[in-house]
Amino acid sequence: MHQIEAMGRNLFTHQHGRSCKFFYAAMVLCFLIASLQASCSPGPGKETSERDQGILQSYTQDQFTLIQRTSKKEISIAEQLEVVLETAVPENTDVEFPSYSASLGDFSLKDTRILPDRMIGSGDTIRVVHQTTYLLEPYLSGTYTIPAMTVIFRDRKNDADVAKLVTEEIQLPVHSLLTPDASEVEIKDIRPPLSLPPDRIQQFLLGGLVLLMTALVISGIIYWHKRASRKLPPPVQVRPEEIALQELDRLLSEDLLARGEIKFFHIRISDILRQYIENRFGLKAPERTTEEFLVALSLAKSSENALLGKHRALLSNFLTQCDLVKFAKHEPSIAESEKTVVICREFIGKTGEEGERLKAEGKMA
Repeated sequence: MHQIEAMGRNLFTHQHGRSCKFFYAAMVLCFLIASLQASCSPGPGKETSERDQGILQSYTQDQFTLIQRTSKKEISIAEQLEVVLETAVPENTDVEFPSYSASLGDFSLKDTRILPDRMIGSGDTIRVVHQTTYLLEPYLSGTYTIPAMTVIFRDRKNDADVAKLVTEEIQLPVHSLLTPDASEVEIKDIRPPLSLPPDRIQQFLLGGLVLLMTALVISGIIYWHKRASRKLPPPVQVRPEEIALQELDRLLSEDLLARGEIKFFHIRISDILRQYIENRFGLKAPERTTEEFLVALSLAKSSENALLGKHRALLSNFLTQCDLVKFAKHEPSIAESEKTVVICREFIGKTGEEGERLKAEGKMA
């Protein structure tokens, strides 16, 4: 800038008049414009491709949150597109994602993947995350439409309490792999096949290979028939109490009590015992509250439910302790929590099939 000003002053000193002043002003103006363009040009940095960012939409209603996202904003006809629906809901809430058979909008549906549920948050902010992924594939190039998708939320305690969240329709471009001038490309005809001279050795080898494959197939069929004729041993069935005790040991190995996750521990151990009761006695314990389950137990007349009735007090104490932690914000001590584990083991041992057999034989009190 100073050099240009100096050049302007020199010209102004040696040449007088309006033409010299105009020339000086024009040069200064050009330099300012060039400096302004240089300052506005983008500096070095990492460029982000909008195509790989995908589309993200979020919806919220009361305590329900729905997120819809796509893996890309645009694809080619040789690529696949993932559409993910993810919800975060309170406990005791069932989530129903939309179901499709062969297509989703203009896309062909190749697969539907349901991820295992997971829990986030702590205390009163605990939420259960449900997620489903739809794998889509286009046929031709053009603009494809993903229709609005409806997710339904139901309260397990009140079937009439239903909420819905509906996503917006998405327009997504699908590009062709052909270049714009592909219509001008000349397609040449294929060349005729070349004739090969006869090779006797190759013919003998091919005939021998066919005979060998035939012999192997016949041998395999004979072996399969002999193996199928043998009587297979009956499959080993795992008793419900064994499954429950394995789940209980797995829960204890996670060391939730030492990490201070008291509420989550009691939720898990309550689910283990309720699932055991359903597998062992056929009662839908996981879908009922403690009061509903105990009332149903008192009204049952079968011998299996009579066995449960003998241990009704033990079961009531266990479920009441778990409910206090889950719903009444009760924080038991480590010793009380360990006692809950002991009650769970004792109940499973006394009501299990093996325990009943030993008791019938007089080997268990």
